[in-house]
Amino acid sequence: MRLFLLALCLAIPVFAAPLTVAVSLQPYGHLVSEIGGDQVQVVTLLPPGADPHTFEPKPQTLKEFTKASVYFSDGSGMDAAWLPRFKGVNKNVQIVSLSKDIQWMEEDEHHHHDEHGEDHEEDEDHEELDPHLWTSPLQMMQIAKNVCDALIELDSSNAVTYIERTVNLMERLKKLDVDLRTSIEKLPKQARTFIVFHPSYGYFARDYGMTQLTVEVDGKEPKPRDLFNLAKTGKANNVHIVFVQPQFSKRAAATIAKELNAIILDTDPLSYDYEKNIRALLSAIDRNSKN
Repeated sequence: MRLFLLALCLAIPVFAAPLTVAVSLQPYGHLVSEIGGDQVQVVTLLPPGADPHTFEPKPQTLKEFTKASVYFSDGSGMDAAWLPRFKGVNKNVQIVSLSKDIQWMEEDEHHHHDEHGEDHEEDEDHEELDPHLWTSPLQMMQIAKNVCDALIELDSSNAVTYIERTVNLMERLKKLDVDLRTSIEKLPKQARTFIVFHPSYGYFARDYGMTQLTVEVDGKEPKPRDLFNLAKTGKANNVHIVFVQPQFSKRAAATIAKELNAIILDTDPLSYDYEKNIRALLSAIDRNSKN
């Protein structure tokens, strides 16, 4: 009987438990899930709709983090501020960089100008790296490669699966890249400027020949002089849209929209479906470029 039970046990396939991976933001959670598939269980620390700049992890979030064997860090200053808290509850977690070979830009590098057309003087706070990497498909392609390489190193038995899923994702991101370039090339040059409350789309603007103007100044609500200057710049660039994000107040954006006779549209750069959000952003710019 014992031999029979042993033979039966040996005949039953043993499935390895999924690799538990933690990420900070919803877009990264989506990307890692796409590449990892059923072989990876993703713990996303920032809940939908939360503001990462004021994020304080709740006990349940920290509890989930204790299950992770690896944390994919984007290497931004914002992420670095969270790490001590996370590592405090999971000292054995392995930190893996998402941002290897990324072309970083300084935070708020694309912001609005004063009445003389010159950039606001930068202080030490502006030397922080812009963390919004995922808003550019070009950057996401590199991040996808980094995730694939890391998963293969962590779980070589599923390397073929990770590679196949990454190839499929890359094909989709390349198509998005081509679609963006084709659409933006058709836009009049004066329609390639947009206003958004928080500077979330710097990489998108940089990589696709757009200009991002921001309502927010140095991470704070704008002063009357800032609003006056932004309205002047917006009029000069024929801006018809002011984008607002669910994580921030719409009050100042509404003031600018009124000055420009522009419409206010919602955009969520922290959306889980980052591709859909970027397509919606460009579609809105394209529709209103003819106004």
